[in-house]
Amino acid sequence: MRILVIRLSSIGDIFHGFTILPDLKKVFPDATIDWLVDENFTEIAKLSPLIDNVIPIPLRKWKKNKLSLISKLIQYKKSLPNIEYDYIIDTQGLLKSALLAKFLFNGYVYGYDKKSARESLASLFYDFTYTVNQNDIAVVRFRGLIAKIFNLEHDLRQINFILKQENLDYEFNDGYILFLHGTSKVSKQWNLVNWLTISNWIINNTSKQIVLTYSNSAEQKFAQQLVSALSHDRVKLIDKMLPLQLIGLINNADLVIGVDTGFTHCANLLGKATLAIYLDSNPNYVGMLESEIAHNLGGYQQQVAPATVIEHIQGLI
Repeated sequence: MRILVIRLSSIGDIFHGFTILPDLKKVFPDATIDWLVDENFTEIAKLSPLIDNVIPIPLRKWKKNKLSLISKLIQYKKSLPNIEYDYIIDTQGLLKSALLAKFLFNGYVYGYDKKSARESLASLFYDFTYTVNQNDIAVVRFRGLIAKIFNLEHDLRQINFILKQENLDYEFNDGYILFLHGTSKVSKQWNLVNWLTISNWIINNTSKQIVLTYSNSAEQKFAQQLVSALSHDRVKLIDKMLPLQLIGLINNADLVIGVDTGFTHCANLLGKATLAIYLDSNPNYVGMLESEIAHNLGGYQQQVAPATVIEHIQGLI
């Protein structure tokens, strides 16, 4: 049994996609599972021990020169092994992902119907289509598709999330709260004053340490500004980490406070106490799976006050 899953990006959606892998293994325990992903996210896709082969494609790079895109895709197709897949499952529901599924690979393609796909035209390229509830959050939509394909009856909100991770040597007295302050869009960033306000509250009202890290120079600058402004020995800035290390840091935290970014979703799927701050997206569609220890705050073009975050911190630590 050979299955190909297509989820090109982004980090959060790839993590959400990982939740369908135990479902697939439940149906076909010995199946070989391949995963097509944009090459920028290859290392993220490799974090799942249930994926046998990660197939990277430099689609974002190729799209910069649309005139050569077709020839690049033809060359890429020739480089792929001639595999007949039993199932090709497009979890993305976009025209580009549907076209890649149909053009590059051999086998029947499974995906959303025109009412369920993010881009309705994508459904024209699937051999089998299924209806899922578009009002559900991403992880439930993904697992809902798999449940329809394989006639599974289970609670879509009971997550089985398996990741590789690396244990860290860091020791934090009395535990720590991890800030995931970095995100891909400026409009999703919570400002420095807000982070300072909740940091000072944590320092003055708890014994927890505050831990930050970064993934690029802009995030590093922001983190250094925050650490410098706080100037406290219970605030620790850790240098840029590999994804495996960051997952270890997340998994050992007492609480994760993050903006709308992939690793905030990772914390949630790992079952960590998590507060997610949304300023430019709808958490009812792209948010975390909420529970007694996980809360989505804010929403599209909304502001989240530090007092709101502090109120939720009090209920979690």
